[in-house]
Amino acid sequence: MSLLLEKALKKAQNLTPSNPLGIGITPYLMAGDPNPETTLRRMLQLAKGGVDVIELGVPFSDPMADGPIIQAAGQRALEQGMNLTKVLRLTAQFRAQNQDTPILLMSYLNPLLKYGLESFLRDAQSSGINGLILPELPWRESSSFQEKLKKYAPELTLIPMVAQTSSQDHLKSLSQAEKGFAYVLSRHGITGGDATILDSTLEYIRSLKEELTLPLYVGFGIHSPNQVEKLAGVCQGVIVGSALVQKYAHLDALDLPHEEKLKKEEEIATWLISLRQPTLKEE
Repeated sequence: MSLLLEKALKKAQNLTPSNPLGIGITPYLMAGDPNPETTLRRMLQLAKGGVDVIELGVPFSDPMADGPIIQAAGQRALEQGMNLTKVLRLTAQFRAQNQDTPILLMSYLNPLLKYGLESFLRDAQSSGINGLILPELPWRESSSFQEKLKKYAPELTLIPMVAQTSSQDHLKSLSQAEKGFAYVLSRHGITGGDATILDSTLEYIRSLKEELTLPLYVGFGIHSPNQVEKLAGVCQGVIVGSALVQKYAHLDALDLPHEEKLKKEEEIATWLISLRQPTLKEE
């Protein structure tokens, strides 16, 4: 169990001038895109800007749940020689400079197994990671993994994923979870794209409150204040991935002078936090 993560999730619910909706913001970055040094700088900028949790992706050659934007980011990172060992080095560098913002590592199972699961869990905890998101590992099939987690990395939290297609058996197994949050997919399919928040989606998320005690964080296609405002009434946080990764990719393609790039990165961090400001504008 990560006390740092639990503290951050509770703090995200506080109503403040910068967070009038009382909703958490979790950005997703691909580790090593466009290079490790830039990823570290952007993680620190986002943390300073006020995000609650940072989700860091491990690049993988066959990412089944990733849309084209995240896939391209992963490919750029792999071309830079990024691997799990370097990702853990990156998180340790971040933790040396920031002891307050939790890090969640999102990874497919293959890199973890190749590294050695027990070694990975020990090293992930020592490098400052607070939780894991594993899209290929359904919660109801994770008991063996969670036993290893308790033994080798008791300070890490496994984050379950929930889709509108999730079975009742899956939700029933999740009802026993007490720490972290449930990552709720705003729609079925891959990451990114335009996700209009339908009334049926809001109703589904409301129904989860009757099944689960965990906070609910909604991801896949989140990119506008209008979406976040709609979701604020039914969940505790949002995850912003493809929209953020795309903004950084567009910036990197400009090949600007360093100081100008830093300024643009700060503007992107400000945009991200502004998503939880109420607005009457349409999407």
